[in-house]
Amino acid sequence: MQEDKGENQERPEEISLRRRFFNIRTLISFAIAAGVLYLLLTRLDIDFASTWETVRGCDPFLYIFAFISYYLAFPLRGIRWGMLLRNAGFDSDDGVDLPSVRHLTGMIVINWFVNSILYARVGDVYRAYILREDVGASFPKAVGTVVAERAIDVVLIFCLIAISALVLWHGQTTRSINIIMWIGLGLVLLVVCLLVVMWVFRSRLEQHLPSRLRSIYGLFHEGTFGSFRQLPVLVVLSLGVWGLEVGRLFFVTQALGIELSWPLPFLILFAALAAALLAALPLTPGGLGFVEVGLVGLLGLVFLSHDALSIVIVDRTITFVSVIIIGLIFFIVRQLRRRRVPAGG
Repeated sequence: MQEDKGENQERPEEISLRRRFFNIRTLISFAIAAGVLYLLLTRLDIDFASTWETVRGCDPFLYIFAFISYYLAFPLRGIRWGMLLRNAGFDSDDGVDLPSVRHLTGMIVINWFVNSILYARVGDVYRAYILREDVGASFPKAVGTVVAERAIDVVLIFCLIAISALVLWHGQTTRSINIIMWIGLGLVLLVVCLLVVMWVFRSRLEQHLPSRLRSIYGLFHEGTFGSFRQLPVLVVLSLGVWGLEVGRLFFVTQALGIELSWPLPFLILFAALAAALLAALPLTPGGLGFVEVGLVGLLGLVFLSHDALSIVIVDRTITFVSVIIIGLIFFIVRQLRRRRVPAGG
């Protein structure tokens, strides 16, 4: 156990947000996002004056409901992650005193913040890092719980967008929808293949790893597969999370005065979950560029192009801009608190 702790103390120290932010790869990722956004704004026939008028007419009260709906999902994520951690044995087998739901929720907000400023979803790993810093939890095992969380989300999102696509288009899809479906299917296959390989070939993988990495992989494996206990409850919590995400986009459309006659609510379901899939792509921070293009393409199938762009602009002030602002506040407060804690305290 002491050996594992020594290994865990070594790996997380490599995570430096400053070094990764001021990095050529981060610059390239933002350049890719800028290029994609430029194509969106120049290739589509959009009336920008009408777009601005629609955005200016946003109902502030309904916008606040959208904001609240989005951020209510974070405590629910905190409850779910706490369950994943307990399933993996952190509070019993490892003797780790898990933080409160409020503390776990703050870590997840920081996770989203880091994902919004860095490529490759570094925030997911950073969340495990700060859990290790705060309570001494096993770093690779904590990473395993985050992987399990992502696996549940990807599979559930794909199932929900498949159902909404069938209700909306009865199997007759367009290029935009097909791209989203293929991305979702690709992510599901990637997750399933990863889990199958980890489960079936665990002994072979461990045999070919150096002794130090073998121990780390064992903890990662334990954290990943141990998390899947109480799966029905985890699915219900996940449905609650994504229901609030869909509610956010619904309130955004209502704030802009855009009517949603039947079966258009299923389009909102499809679009909100498709945005989550696109945000999961590790090419740009927070899916910047790809989320906007995907959402405008999807919403443009039903709404006028300037209305579709208006929805995306207002929605991204919540899911991207506010995440950076609020996440930065959480990050700074956490750093200041840690500086006040004596070493080893």
